[in-house]
Amino acid sequence: MERQDGELASDVLGVAVLGSALLLLSGCGGASAPPPVQADLALNATDDAFNAQRLRSLYTKLSAMAEPMRQRSVRESPPFHLQVPTAQGDEPLVFTLVRNGAGEYPHLRIARPKTGEHVNFVFGGSVAQGITLRLTDDQGRILQRDGQSLEFALFDTRSRSRAPQDWIATGIRIASLAFLVWIGAVVVRGVAAAVGFVAFNLIVLGLLAAGLGVAIPVIRWFLESSGIDWETVRRFVEQTAETIIALLREVANGLPRVR
Repeated sequence: MERQDGELASDVLGVAVLGSALLLLSGCGGASAPPPVQADLALNATDDAFNAQRLRSLYTKLSAMAEPMRQRSVRESPPFHLQVPTAQGDEPLVFTLVRNGAGEYPHLRIARPKTGEHVNFVFGGSVAQGITLRLTDDQGRILQRDGQSLEFALFDTRSRSRAPQDWIATGIRIASLAFLVWIGAVVVRGVAAAVGFVAFNLIVLGLLAAGLGVAIPVIRWFLESSGIDWETVRRFVEQTAETIIALLREVANGLPRVR
């Protein structure tokens, strides 16, 4: 009888230990979802002043992404996580500078974890006919929406802008349009303008990291003709919130309503 009592106690102890282990596993790991990634920037659909204030503090993060790309052996920068409001709720986007099949120079890649989609922002066209912004897959194939290729006229090489800031402002307009057409009507135009602000400044920083040694003629022309350098981008990003608000509103007003 004493032996049976000892075996019963041992069984109870074993069940208790097993139950505690299962509870510990279910609480600390197992099938539980990982915590959401903290956004480096969260945009607001209606508050231009909030967005502008956040945008003007971004230069340090954006330049830190671009700096490693000075080394040709680096294929991808640290990610920049951007949260945008959409018709279905907030959605994360992941920005990186990459070298891949779409372009062997540092260029912007945006991924939508929610849908699994991605897009590369690369330069096309020619110095003779004008520079374009192409949205491609990772192999460099131009993406399409509603049967239309996502390639946008960027700079007319026959004309000269008055100042480096003008080149950046023009690029933001085109990058905003390209992003809006790619992602569709799930975001408002004001949010697309703010995304374009981040996108084109990051595109330029990636090109500056590559330097004038890049062999692509349209990129060499842009870097030589625009007069843009790291300090120009810093000043542009860190300008007063009121100036950024005015730019975002101007860009948003010029964007079409995507259906």
